[in-house]
Amino acid sequence: MNLDFDYQKTINNLEKRFNFEKKEDSEFDFFKIDRSLKLMDLLGSPNKSNALTIHIAGTNGKGSVSSLLSSILSLKYKVGLYSSPHLYQYTERIKINNKDISKKDFSKIYNFIEKRILEYEKISGKAFSFFEVLTAMSFIYFKKNKVDINVIETGIGGTYDTTNVVKSDIQVITPIGYDHQNVLGDTIKSISENKAGIIKENSTVITSKQIKEALEIINKKSSEKKSKLIVLNYSLKSKPSIKDLKLNTLIEVGGNEYNVSSNSIGRHYIDNVALTINTLNHIDKFEITKFQIEKGIRNNVWPCRGNMKKFKGRIFFIDGAHNESGFNKLELSIEEFLNKNFTLIFGSNKNHDIKPVINLIKKFKCRTILSQSSHPKSENIENIEKKLKYNRIDYIKSKNSKEALNISLKESKINETIITAGSIFIAAEISELINNDWL
Repeated sequence: MNLDFDYQKTINNLEKRFNFEKKEDSEFDFFKIDRSLKLMDLLGSPNKSNALTIHIAGTNGKGSVSSLLSSILSLKYKVGLYSSPHLYQYTERIKINNKDISKKDFSKIYNFIEKRILEYEKISGKAFSFFEVLTAMSFIYFKKNKVDINVIETGIGGTYDTTNVVKSDIQVITPIGYDHQNVLGDTIKSISENKAGIIKENSTVITSKQIKEALEIINKKSSEKKSKLIVLNYSLKSKPSIKDLKLNTLIEVGGNEYNVSSNSIGRHYIDNVALTINTLNHIDKFEITKFQIEKGIRNNVWPCRGNMKKFKGRIFFIDGAHNESGFNKLELSIEEFLNKNFTLIFGSNKNHDIKPVINLIKKFKCRTILSQSSHPKSENIENIEKKLKYNRIDYIKSKNSKEALNISLKESKINETIITAGSIFIAAEISELINNDWL
């Protein structure tokens, strides 16, 4: 049997299902938790597990925190990690101890699910979505392999997110800001209420520092659920600096000091590290040492999130900033850690607000190269051009990521900085070209 062919057949079938990540023209009520619960029921309740479950929601940083938790806890325990989106292969979304599910297991589990749900879908006339099926696949894989700990990242929001069928022991909420307003609402109140929907009865809630309105809602929801709320509090003990393309600093969390060496660069990544440590400090069932925490942070790689790379004599800063909060953090990273004379490779996805990048370009007066990823949700360059022209911003146009990278090298000098932003998929394509040294 040709496993690659079998896997590709699985992907073809999976992609026939509605996928919000590629198409956002669905009404919000498509996201119904009762659909997810029905799927779990048809599959024998794979969402019910004896493993300790950590559920993570938020606007920015939830993937980073999920990855950090997995990296650290995997040094001692068997840990399942479910995250999204993937950058190159669907198998990246489902991991045990930081190793992707095999294509063989991916295909076997999908086929198992398809056989179980086929009759229901035929009779009801309703097909389960791409994300609902993928989430179920992760639960089945983790349960079958008897993991000690589940680390589950939400897709969008919290209340109606497919992942919210889990009975989590700990809920982690990263900073809340504006994103996916067409689904979650256009106020911090509505977005926060949705994110706080993951909070369960008599559990532990760990939150980062939040804006006042978001924190009030998280506090209220925690009280209603009789859950313990812990708000992140940490201090920097040394000024963050870049060494060997990594961010290094010393922080104090919970009375202990930790040497941080991170492959993701930016003050907000230090916040993510501190939030991760704070979460670990409140896991009663599993012990983890300071040495293991520092090693797990050092080993962790969360691709295209503030990664620094050297290529052809240039410094590339690969970042997937795509919303207001993300660009605010990118701006702070430029101010503190990067050369302010830089080239920007920018591309966007549909429904993303490009006002933040316009503000960034105007502030730094950077050379700007427009591009478009191959992802179906990528915004047409022509639509971005109109907005840049309206704002009297000069730019260089490219057809794709490869051409954008080539232009950036021709237009820049040795030791100059080149930044990618606007879309995680632009960042991923540029990163892959660099990693494969396509020149």
